[in-house]
Amino acid sequence: MLETLRRIDKELSEELACFEPERVSGSDAACVLEVACAIERRAASLKLLATKRAAESRIWKEEGHRSAASWMAELSKSSYGEALGSIETAEQVAELPRTADALRGGALSRAQVKELAQVAYEHPEQEIELLRVAQEGSVRKLRDTARYLKAKAASKESEIARYRAVHRRRYLRHWLDPDGAFHLDARLTPDNGARLLASIQQEADLIFEKARESSDHEPAHAYAADALVALVTGERTCSTSKRTRSKRSHGATGVVRIDLAALERGYSKGTEICEIPGVGPVPVAHAKRVLGDCFLKLLVTDGVDVRNVCHVGRTIPAHLMSALEERDQACVVPGCEVIYGLEVHHWKEDFAVCKVASVDGVARVCTGHHDQITYEGFQLVGGPGKWKFIRAPGKQRPDT
Repeated sequence: MLETLRRIDKELSEELACFEPERVSGSDAACVLEVACAIERRAASLKLLATKRAAESRIWKEEGHRSAASWMAELSKSSYGEALGSIETAEQVAELPRTADALRGGALSRAQVKELAQVAYEHPEQEIELLRVAQEGSVRKLRDTARYLKAKAASKESEIARYRAVHRRRYLRHWLDPDGAFHLDARLTPDNGARLLASIQQEADLIFEKARESSDHEPAHAYAADALVALVTGERTCSTSKRTRSKRSHGATGVVRIDLAALERGYSKGTEICEIPGVGPVPVAHAKRVLGDCFLKLLVTDGVDVRNVCHVGRTIPAHLMSALEERDQACVVPGCEVIYGLEVHHWKEDFAVCKVASVDGVARVCTGHHDQITYEGFQLVGGPGKWKFIRAPGKQRPDT
């Protein structure tokens, strides 16, 4: 096996040395990328499967290293923390035969196996379900599933205890990178994180409105950075527009999704949900505590049947928007994971024709995909759970 691997490494090195991307077509470059991704997955799988045995061999000690992680960090040109994480993941995979088989088949990426192994090691009965999610969904979907499985509680007390443990380990850190840029890193409870994000988004919207008036356009994340500084320093954006005054007077709106059974019991179990969309699970006790907040949207799954919501008019009413936010928590275009700045798209029939806004006729998409629909001849078809993003028949790319 070693000879075969060395031969493959040599051949790959020779191909890489003579590869000139500017000399190949775009389609060939895409094929090269696809094959390179497959090689990367298999190489990462091989590396992970060999890690535990290599660490146990004590070769690292003979080479003068203080630990296997230190040796691996030097060998792989990675950080000590990353090497230590790889060793921990390898030890977990050794106890998960189905996951090891999936690695041998090249079905898992390094990011996927890291998320999967941590939870499956503690909850072996969930290994098959996690593997299914990993093979059928995105890394984000797997991460969310793993997080929910870890968040399941046996009682109200254990749910609150987990929340308090996160609270005790909260922090705010900062540093300068080699370019001199200032960085922030924070660890917060989900509810405080949601409050922070909502306030930043509100202020960023005001900054965007002001910038649009002067025809100044920057990325949304740049406005979010400006909003954070403005909020902390007290130099918030001023505006005299009616829309802006209304936004600022109402404050940030929070959303909590919760199953009725969990609300009645006092904690969530099984597949039940109590979460802040886009942030993560919170204790049911938190949802109950904020029930009196007039700016909270509490979406209970036994509530209004969203399939029957219908409204005549282009403006999306609050109850319809809540239904859309519940159904389309991210851009519905397959493979897209954008959750902020989503726009409502009349996918079934243009509003100018149907004159009706109904929940089954609209969907939430990100601005990038909305632009592709508007300007580049793409269509969103299929409906909830069956979405497809295709080029409309007879349409060509704008540059052809």
